[in-house]
Amino acid sequence: MTANTWAMEDFDLDRYLRASGRVDLSGVDWDRVREHPISESEARCLAYMMDIETHTSIFLRDLLATRAALEPDVTAFLSCWVYEELWHGEAFSRFLGESGWVLAPDLERVEADASYPTRVGRNGWIRRAIGSKGYAKLFGTFVGSALVRDFVALHMTWGAANELSTLTAYHRLIAKTANPQLINLLNAIIKDERRHFAFYRAQARLRLARSPSARRVTRWAMDHLWAIVGTGVRPQSETDFVVLHLFGDPEGLEASREMDRTMEALPGLAGARIFAKAATQASARAGRIASNAPGMWRAVPV
Repeated sequence: MTANTWAMEDFDLDRYLRASGRVDLSGVDWDRVREHPISESEARCLAYMMDIETHTSIFLRDLLATRAALEPDVTAFLSCWVYEELWHGEAFSRFLGESGWVLAPDLERVEADASYPTRVGRNGWIRRAIGSKGYAKLFGTFVGSALVRDFVALHMTWGAANELSTLTAYHRLIAKTANPQLINLLNAIIKDERRHFAFYRAQARLRLARSPSARRVTRWAMDHLWAIVGTGVRPQSETDFVVLHLFGDPEGLEASREMDRTMEALPGLAGARIFAKAATQASARAGRIASNAPGMWRAVPV
């Protein structure tokens, strides 16, 4: 049995590549979005989700600076993954617009006839705010890939954690919202996110199982370096706000524990508590979270 066969035991890459495309939003009745207004907390979470999904092309840049670029199955997946994530960001952008929210810094109105891509000013603003830190991260990733033979195993595990937290966050928002069209939107995106997580998990399982050194490096990095997806892209206060809003109640804490149980099923991650740790750290910083803070966060219903 080849390595590729092992990797695809629970993920059919060929099927995924042939079916990949723009997220199907036919189940969303856009004309009825405003019948159930979304709260500022929901708008704030959606804006965060939009920003991170739209930022996926930068994550891809970092991945392609590693040994992952040498592996055709990985790059084939990533090519479709980044396209699907782009349209997730656009879906959130339109939903915020149809809900009557405009966002800093440009307060762009995004509705059905808005041209794509949307939020160009906001996206450029976020990337400029990252500035040299983004290039420093890219350099660090490149050096790490050159020095660590099993670096792709780490990236696949890291990606699995990111996709799992994204997938679970969407489920948590469904559990909290009273807007049926938002539920329809999130359910459509979740279908893609399940496939994304399945690929990363399958790759991580394969690579960790066959290499003791990969397990050691990955476990150390996940315990000491991993942070909630979007950390560094948006201010820490925004990341913490989303974490506490979605995972700060008893149901959310149980969801965090379930994510940890899922990740610790991977070789070498037994006993890992990365999500519980992230929730605890966000709680410790809760006093720094501002409501509708000027500059880095501003959403206005119109």
